[in-house]
Amino acid sequence: MNPRGTENTGILCALCVSGVLLFTACVAHPPAVPSPAIPTTGPFPVLLALGDARAATGQRTAAEDAYRQAAAARPSDPAPALRLALLYVEWNRPAEGLAALDEARQRGAAAAQVEPLLSALYAAQGDWTAVVEHGTAALVLDPTDAAAHHLLAQAYVNLGRADEAQAAYQALVAADPTDSLAHERLGGLLALSDPAAARPHLQAAATPLAADLLAVLDNAGDVPAYRLARIGQACLEHGEPGLAALALRRAVVLNPAYADGHALLGQALDALGDPAAAQEHLETAARLAPDAVLARSLLGLHYLRQGNPTAARPHLESAYTLDPQNPAFSLYLATLYAALGQYAAADIWWDEATRLAAQDPLIWEAMARFYLERGITSGQRGWLAAHTLASLAPQSGVAHDLLGWAHALAGRYDEAQDELLRALELDPSLVSAYDHLGQLYTLQGRYEEARVAFTRALDANTDPALRSEIEDRLSLIAYR
Repeated sequence: MNPRGTENTGILCALCVSGVLLFTACVAHPPAVPSPAIPTTGPFPVLLALGDARAATGQRTAAEDAYRQAAAARPSDPAPALRLALLYVEWNRPAEGLAALDEARQRGAAAAQVEPLLSALYAAQGDWTAVVEHGTAALVLDPTDAAAHHLLAQAYVNLGRADEAQAAYQALVAADPTDSLAHERLGGLLALSDPAAARPHLQAAATPLAADLLAVLDNAGDVPAYRLARIGQACLEHGEPGLAALALRRAVVLNPAYADGHALLGQALDALGDPAAAQEHLETAARLAPDAVLARSLLGLHYLRQGNPTAARPHLESAYTLDPQNPAFSLYLATLYAALGQYAAADIWWDEATRLAAQDPLIWEAMARFYLERGITSGQRGWLAAHTLASLAPQSGVAHDLLGWAHALAGRYDEAQDELLRALELDPSLVSAYDHLGQLYTLQGRYEEARVAFTRALDANTDPALRSEIEDRLSLIAYR
């Protein structure tokens, strides 16, 4: 999903308000790639070492260039392509990583080098069936590869294959009793059917999710469907939609009329990339409980994320009517009316959201993004929201980034530079601040400085749409 793309998603993905949450799956860090011995003289080893050094310091664009030069210097050697694939795994560029692995295989790379990276790259794309295929192959070649074990176990969870996931996490715990993530996931899986067996693993994990799952087991009572729904809700709150879906599917099987169970299952399935199945459960929830805030709000958000604001409107309006003091629903209605092209109405709902949550930085951040990402400066709404955000969160790099961009849009370039540099001082990895700084320097004709800023932005782990925008901006100043 592109958080800068549609009228809807940029605001929604930034927030975790009133339990209405959006999540993405997380995967384990990819394995290191073994490489063959290389000569210590000539341009090839120098270029390969240069790429490694630049990758180690986060200069990914420069590392990519060095590896490509190394590949050109020795067309028969798979090492540069393997290094590129690993770089792309860490850079959130799975399509390029898969292409690099194709090249590595053509150059004779061993399966033991390729399969673990294939598993990691397909995980980044959310192709869990392919993760099972390549993760299994990787473990045949190296049964001790813990990263491959974790990816395979996560794939089983996200595919709903609970028994295989449980066996995989049990193997991880047996191999390394200090693996807190394996204990957490194993405890979560056992909690679905055997809470007593889950407890020691959750206690050993000592993670935030494990603590919340233990609290559910302590307080959810003896009604299995309710306990499972609470487990699913906790997993959603910690960004584990696969585990949540396993719990929530069981909850609605035990009680098919459980509206909240269907609503939360729809949320989990949306996060897992199955919008059709998600919509089915969300509509079931709204039909079972038409006056339930959870069902109405999640169904409305589902339609909004799917680019159907007309279908979203009655559900989000109902959610607001049912809970008018919740600022999240005013925020969602502001986004909804903007998607419908009714900007005057959107302004009214933004005012209501900020009235209800005048001290909540998340609301002001959402408002600032809404106006600034569209270049809307009339009425100083974007600048006011960014300025308020910076006053509420003075140590937030994001706040100073948005305020800097507000100054830039208003032509106050000196103030803009000060705020953007302050943002990077607070958060040196903030991609948007580098991008905004590059755009500011371009406006001022400072093209070399703009190139440096844009390159720093590209070095970071960005979503593909933003990366494409930054590359376009770089191309416009290539010959300046």
